[in-house]
Amino acid sequence: MALWLCIIAIVISILVGWKFKLNTGIIAMGFAFVIGICVMGMKASDVINFWPTTIVFYLLSISLFFNYATENGTMNVLGQKLLHAMGGNAKLVPFAIAAVSAIVGGLGAGASTPAIVGPFAFVMAATAGVNPVLTAIAITFGNLIGSNNPYNGYGGSISKNLIIANNIDEVMTMDWSLKIWFNCCIITLIIIVIFYFALKGHKAGTVSMKEAAPKFNEVQSKTFSILIVAFFLMVVPPILNTWIKGVPALKTLNQLCQPQVIMMLGALLCAILKLGNEKTVIRKIPISTIVMIVGVYSLIKVATEAGLVEFISGVLTSSIPRALVPGAIVLFAAFLSFFSSSTSTVMPLMYPMVPALASGLGLNPIALYTCIFFGGLATSCSPFSTGGAVCIAANPYEDQKELLSNKMIIIALIIPLITIVAAEAGLFNIFGA
Repeated sequence: MALWLCIIAIVISILVGWKFKLNTGIIAMGFAFVIGICVMGMKASDVINFWPTTIVFYLLSISLFFNYATENGTMNVLGQKLLHAMGGNAKLVPFAIAAVSAIVGGLGAGASTPAIVGPFAFVMAATAGVNPVLTAIAITFGNLIGSNNPYNGYGGSISKNLIIANNIDEVMTMDWSLKIWFNCCIITLIIIVIFYFALKGHKAGTVSMKEAAPKFNEVQSKTFSILIVAFFLMVVPPILNTWIKGVPALKTLNQLCQPQVIMMLGALLCAILKLGNEKTVIRKIPISTIVMIVGVYSLIKVATEAGLVEFISGVLTSSIPRALVPGAIVLFAAFLSFFSSSTSTVMPLMYPMVPALASGLGLNPIALYTCIFFGGLATSCSPFSTGGAVCIAANPYEDQKELLSNKMIIIALIIPLITIVAAEAGLFNIFGA
């Protein structure tokens, strides 16, 4: 009973929030407390402990840091410089953003990529007249290509380790991981191209540019220098820690250089150097987005305690026709990822199901892993998920955030449908066993 109440509550929270322009998180939080306490016998403190404090701190640090760069005009000048370098060709902007995100993600930034790429990407896109939703898709899915490779990618490494945990030897695991990644790259590129045309990226014209690129003033130069140092510290230590094993100093450095730490220290340095109006910077923190994430995340955690994962596992193994299993796996993975992280929640929960499903139904395990892997990533642009939330927080335009959040909910519902069709059409089996 509690599980079904949670599922109904999730649907009601989204629909009521959308219909009456209310913060979905507040509604979801109310449901989480009522169902958790009255139906499941929890304490109020138990529900509060479900709050995603790590994500909240992440969003606060991103906002504080990059709000300084936005408030003093650094991001605006940087975006114009990059657009100038492309000759003002606005049609190329979405692909350039996706490529940069893929490179940054592949270097080891992982979930931090939207925070690194987003601030200048949204400015460049706005200057070029590119839809901010298309920009968010380019950032998010470009990052998926880079950060999920099995060599040094964040998601790819987690996937590889989870396959090994299913008693697959390391050589075969690497072979499978590469094939899973190739399958995911294909569908990712398809999705980017679909939305490039759907959101009229191909109709963007050429922006008239001055002969010389704009220059930073003194305050902007200092801010840009801090951004470069922060970028270096967020990207290089994770790479070194991945490639060079067994060095305690590198491990310590990597922990110290976590993005949220670097960005909070960067914000502190900007405040000390008076590189922006502190009151304006604080006022631009996306509190509504944070409230939404906290509320919905808490409700989905209550649903998990009520047996959501067990329910999904039972349905997959007993109630779904064999031909529809790939699509069903994508659907369940996307549903879970809509409100949580694919790498920390979806893959650890669903990967252990694969051996039994593959042997029992005679399905290709690589295809099943790909369904979970990309199904979980299909809703990564959801504002309730880590990637989407960070992307919204990284958008320097305050007037875009609410609209962008609402649009990304719709996109996060559409992409799983595309992914289900791809899974059923056999696109996740192109690189098979």
